[in-house]
Amino acid sequence: MSKVITLNRLKGKELIDALFRKGTVRRSKHLLLKVLEAKESETVLYVGVSVPKRNFKRAVDRNKIKRQLRIALKNMEENIPFSGACMLIYKGRKHPLTSDLVEGVKEIFNQSSNVNSD
Repeated sequence: MSKVITLNRLKGKELIDALFRKGTVRRSKHLLLKVLEAKESETVLYVGVSVPKRNFKRAVDRNKIKRQLRIALKNMEENIPFSGACMLIYKGRKHPLTSDLVEGVKEIFNQSSNVNSD
């Protein structure tokens, strides 16, 4: 893909509702990615990250994992295969290493691009 995708925060109730209603789901070991793709002409990707309160009761723990997910997304920014909106959700129950999250994000985004090219 030759165009450069810029990452922005996912905001707005309408866009988030549309993402969860119409979006497709990709799963890896501890991550879930909801994707709502935009037209080919778009070069913006709206990204949200989430960690369920059920798995991590303390806000400090959830916020740390969210920061780690954002770092993983920043590392992936050059190689994101689509534009539109997506939500990255951490489903694991243990505190992850940042390197493990980077690998998981790469895996889940490559999985989503392979499915779209079929």
